[in-house]
Amino acid sequence: MTELVLFHHAQGLTPGVVAFADELRRAGHTVHTPDLFAGRTFATVEEGVAHAGEIGFDEVMERGVRAADGLPAELVYGGFSLGVMPAQTLAQTRPGARGALLFQACVPTSEFGSPWPAGVPVQIHGMDADPFFVEEGDLDAARALVAEAQDAELFLYPGDQHLFADTSLPSYDAHATTLLTERVLGFLDRVNELGASVADLDEQGRPEPPLAAGETATLLGFLDYQRATLDWKTRGLDTDGLRATVGVSSITLGGLLKHIAKVEDYWFSERLRGNAMDSRWRVRGWETDPDWDWHPAPDESYEQLHALWQETMARSRQQVAEALAEGGLDVLARQPWPNGESPSLRWILVHLIEEYARHNGHADLIRESVDGETGE
Repeated sequence: MTELVLFHHAQGLTPGVVAFADELRRAGHTVHTPDLFAGRTFATVEEGVAHAGEIGFDEVMERGVRAADGLPAELVYGGFSLGVMPAQTLAQTRPGARGALLFQACVPTSEFGSPWPAGVPVQIHGMDADPFFVEEGDLDAARALVAEAQDAELFLYPGDQHLFADTSLPSYDAHATTLLTERVLGFLDRVNELGASVADLDEQGRPEPPLAAGETATLLGFLDYQRATLDWKTRGLDTDGLRATVGVSSITLGGLLKHIAKVEDYWFSERLRGNAMDSRWRVRGWETDPDWDWHPAPDESYEQLHALWQETMARSRQQVAEALAEGGLDVLARQPWPNGESPSLRWILVHLIEEYARHNGHADLIRESVDGETGE
């Protein structure tokens, strides 16, 4: 199973942190829980933060980094609140990271001198009214990370408690922790199946689909591979490159990015989960142009189109994870066809793989016409 390092929060290595680690161990995972405070625990977050300040926040982070020395390279790094600092540092900078679990905190990736590494999945969990998480920039950093990373999920729970997953503290929220634990266990199982590590990326930065994994990991692996292929084929284009066409076709690479973002939102938000699509798709452009999503506005840059696509993929991943937690690949779409039948999540994933693969063929031809870039 998966091996991970779990760093405690500002109140120390409390019985609640140990209990959470034990829950993961009972599921078959190997969990290391370094004590960054040398046995000390504190009654409040403020007291714990003051102690960390006395030690030095850089020293706390270094203690976490040193705790990983001698452990295997292929680890998942997790942290609660203050423990996110060493967890995120290691996930971003230590080669071989398999994933990251960031609870109640998130730091801008720029703080660690490098972007989020390709092929390293991450989950972020926090309460939607927690003043530490919402008002101190962590939620903004989390949303930025979700937009940046290839495989990132942000889960917000109703409430204003900070350390809500620690059973030994008054802030404990049983319902939210049960849901958080289910999502974390699903994440760890997926990481285990995917065997995702930086070493599994090809020369174009695409995660290789697993060779002998289960059905879920195989489908998700091929979908992410096709997504990464479109990312490669559209990377670094200027305005002329975005608008280039081949032969009599009107398809452009900019149009592909916008169209596939809409397709993701339609299938995973509207069809699978029964949610409204992003408000950016509910515009008046459809009335005059039924192919509006294929035609970016003249002032839409590569950065804007790529960000739209990345944000949509992040929502898709979160909604797929929720559906898998409910019932796996057999979960039926909440919005049925007009005849009352509903496709399964399995069908939708296969359809999206087909959709990406077909359009990546278009992207191959267009990109070669732009600058000679070739490759499968």
